[in-house]
Amino acid sequence: MTQAAWGPQWALARARRGRALATIMVIGVLAAVAWLSAAPAAAQDAPPAPAPAPEVVARGRILFTAELTPEQGLGPLYNETSCAGCHLTPRTGGMGRGGLAVVTRVGRQTGGTFDPLLERGGPIARAHAISELGASCSLTPGVPAEAALAVERNTPGLFGLGLIDQIPDEVILAGAIAREDGTHGRPHLVIDAGGRQRVGRFGWKADTATLEQFSADALRNEHGITSPLASVDLLPPNGQIDTCSASTGNGAGSPEMDGADVAALTAFVASLPAPTSPAHPTGEALFAQVGCASCHTPSLSTPNGEVRLYSDLLLHDMGAPLNDGIVQGQAGGRDWRTTPLWGLRERERFLHDGRARSIEAAIGAHRGEAALASDRYTKLSREDRAMLLHFLQTR
Repeated sequence: MTQAAWGPQWALARARRGRALATIMVIGVLAAVAWLSAAPAAAQDAPPAPAPAPEVVARGRILFTAELTPEQGLGPLYNETSCAGCHLTPRTGGMGRGGLAVVTRVGRQTGGTFDPLLERGGPIARAHAISELGASCSLTPGVPAEAALAVERNTPGLFGLGLIDQIPDEVILAGAIAREDGTHGRPHLVIDAGGRQRVGRFGWKADTATLEQFSADALRNEHGITSPLASVDLLPPNGQIDTCSASTGNGAGSPEMDGADVAALTAFVASLPAPTSPAHPTGEALFAQVGCASCHTPSLSTPNGEVRLYSDLLLHDMGAPLNDGIVQGQAGGRDWRTTPLWGLRERERFLHDGRARSIEAAIGAHRGEAALASDRYTKLSREDRAMLLHFLQTR
């Protein structure tokens, strides 16, 4: 993004302006570095990712919390004016207010083929237009008229994603085996920005392979900010003509945020420490006994050690109750990536759309490959159910 588009604060962050401005930026970066230093350290069973330069992480935090403007490339349609607008509970990088900050995915079935409505405003419906911020813009936000499906996806916390980014593809692939309880996860194979086939691991349907691409897609989908990794904005819904006067940052047709900015934002997200939890041998044994660990694998390995995320990062058929009808790459409506359970104690809403208000309700909604484990849970004694729930509530 150009220095002019970001204004004095961002020009300072780039350290390319005058002495007075640079002094202010130094203060901002020092504050961000101090925040990073005060962040809780990851547990020994969740080794920290290789750390980028502190000033890069600090710059990424400024980007994450900044209130974006149309002059900086926001819009013309968007969901929030900042990353922190959806990732703020219980602290920066977390979930939405009250544990719920939903975005809407859209699509339709046409002749047996799923259409994400890429030419008509999909696959994401944006809730706001920059006209709400005083910019000249005739676009109307919302769900495209052609959409037969409009489903909600809840915003997850971002803690520990830097560690997930470190897990080698072959480790995830090794878990894709048929088990006696009927579970058989499969990797979501995707093509990364370099044209290589990778194992997807980010997103509700594991359709993104790297944290950097995940960050770039969020900038484009949620804020309308394009970058080298997501260079084309989503089209306006319903075939509307874009008559908006918002600046495109680096000029018409050019990315509105440069690769260094995306890298800094990614570095900040990667720095968010993984949740830690106390040992609970009895609860963990029950967790394995009922079959939860068949999908919620307690740990996966990286070159730097084990990561206790409680997920195999594979796709599983979760049955009709959780079928949202949306197809993303190789993942159908019933297919969901096993959600990591770390940080479960801080969540107020559960499942991909936040419909479940308790862990027990979420367990009850597990069907398909998870039906046997869900049923085994209900058949436990009251004492064992309480013990297993306590284990989950402390993750």
